[in-house]
Amino acid sequence: MDSFKTKVGFSKVYRITPANYEKQTKKRRPYVLEREGRDSYYAVCPECDNPIQIIGLYKETRESGRKPYGKHHKGTIPYLAKYSEEDYLECPFSNSKWKKTSGRRSTSSPLANRILLTLEEQFDRIIYILKKQTGLLINKKLAKEMLITYLKNEGWLYKEATLNNLPWIFGQCSPAIPLFGRMIQKNSELHQVIQENCPEVQFVPASFSSDYVQIKNQEGMFVTLYFTFLNHEKYVVEEEIHETMDFLVFRENRLEEDDIIFSKTLPIESVYFSNLALSKKYEDNRNKELLNLAKNMIHLYVAK
Repeated sequence: MDSFKTKVGFSKVYRITPANYEKQTKKRRPYVLEREGRDSYYAVCPECDNPIQIIGLYKETRESGRKPYGKHHKGTIPYLAKYSEEDYLECPFSNSKWKKTSGRRSTSSPLANRILLTLEEQFDRIIYILKKQTGLLINKKLAKEMLITYLKNEGWLYKEATLNNLPWIFGQCSPAIPLFGRMIQKNSELHQVIQENCPEVQFVPASFSSDYVQIKNQEGMFVTLYFTFLNHEKYVVEEEIHETMDFLVFRENRLEEDDIIFSKTLPIESVYFSNLALSKKYEDNRNKELLNLAKNMIHLYVAK
């Protein structure tokens, strides 16, 4: 892997370079430990939260000219990261032939429990990212419906779920949801495509903002539209993870065939999510209603 974190949980990710490593760790314990008479350099895997060792930080490795890289360390590094075999096996950096799998982690997975904690602490920003990428207004009522579905389905236990892709896996946990009556951003790509392809739909200006319009049927006409998140893709190219999620709007016709009206591949921007979540700049603008909703719902649905 070509990146590292300095602590488990939701934290910034850095490229592995001598300058970045020195600046973020100050070369102090537990990042630098003496092993077999020489210094070894440690950090945290940005995907699975296990300990990693930085190889070739100050000299070329045996692979000719290879840049410094991170390699999983199969053992706990005290005061840095506790090793989890389960989370390691699901990590894209665990082996060169890794492929995304489905299924669930155990409830004892350290990573799964950190995902649930991050959901509680960053729920408003998770909703903000989905709203920003899709053009769909996810109000408190819709956010609650999606949250309940996520908790009932135990989305934090999904093997494909990580701290980095939390907003998008959260969206994927919900089945198709009716679009009728919902607000979408005016003049957004979503608005324009529906306007061009669905003559049965009219757009009513929102009373609370000139930036949004409400989707309704034209008088005497009818169409059933749904939106959904699906087709999560994840793969590794040259030690860098690439992830996407599709956002679809489709029409259900009388022949029981689904017509896709709008399709957009959303980039899973883990760096953007972490920068937003860790920034103190907009702390005063946090959506307290959504944060309280997440806290209450998680305590209601999840046994502590």
